[in-house]
Amino acid sequence: MDALRPLFHCQSGVAPFRGGRELSRASTLPASPQSRLAVDAILFDTADVLYDATDWPRTLVRLVNHLGVAVGYDGFVGRWERDFLAEVHRGRREYDEAFQSFLLSSGLSWAQIDEIEAASRIQRSHFQREARPLSGVVRTIALLRDSGLRLAAWADSPYPAAISIERLARLGLQGMFCEVLSSFDLEAAQPDPACYRAALAALQRPADRVAYVGHDAVHLSAAQDAGFRTIAFNHRSGANADFHLAAFDDLLSLLA
Repeated sequence: MDALRPLFHCQSGVAPFRGGRELSRASTLPASPQSRLAVDAILFDTADVLYDATDWPRTLVRLVNHLGVAVGYDGFVGRWERDFLAEVHRGRREYDEAFQSFLLSSGLSWAQIDEIEAASRIQRSHFQREARPLSGVVRTIALLRDSGLRLAAWADSPYPAAISIERLARLGLQGMFCEVLSSFDLEAAQPDPACYRAALAALQRPADRVAYVGHDAVHLSAAQDAGFRTIAFNHRSGANADFHLAAFDDLLSLLA
């Protein structure tokens, strides 16, 4: 399967190559060396962990409300991501068709949908091109890579991994990851257990030696069920994980 074929390989321990939500960020970083996390590899979710992916969804919510259909961010965007976008990420639906179906099911007319789609073609593309890494990400990832840890990136995406690699490069993360995997290639999106099995196969490490860094409570729970040590970042209150980061560069002290 394509997603299991590493795009980059680590050799001799060296790689060859802001969130808009209301967050609860109480840090539970270890206070002693005995409680630090001992792992050989890290799997990073990309959206809302390495970069802010909320710009376009928030713009969409504003557009819909402006057209007279009252929606809230959590319920509206959550249903889009869970019931429609996940199928796009698996390669089972085309984005435009899924987006139209979602808007129709939300009570919008075809005239309103046409207006939203016209705006989305420009603004969604702009946000994708102009995405910036969250604070501390580039420096922290570089230091973790240089320490000899194997780093992988997972993208729930409607595109092959090659597109995710290009996006990571625009974030300043070119060549930082031994493996880059995409839901589109695997035909499975988080929290499907197949995603975590594919990452472990690519990293060639047992689950208890791999940390998963994510923001979504359901994905963190699924990674924990798969045996990963879990680290929550940029998360909502109530997300369960072994560790919670107040800042991305807290990873350095956690893994020291």
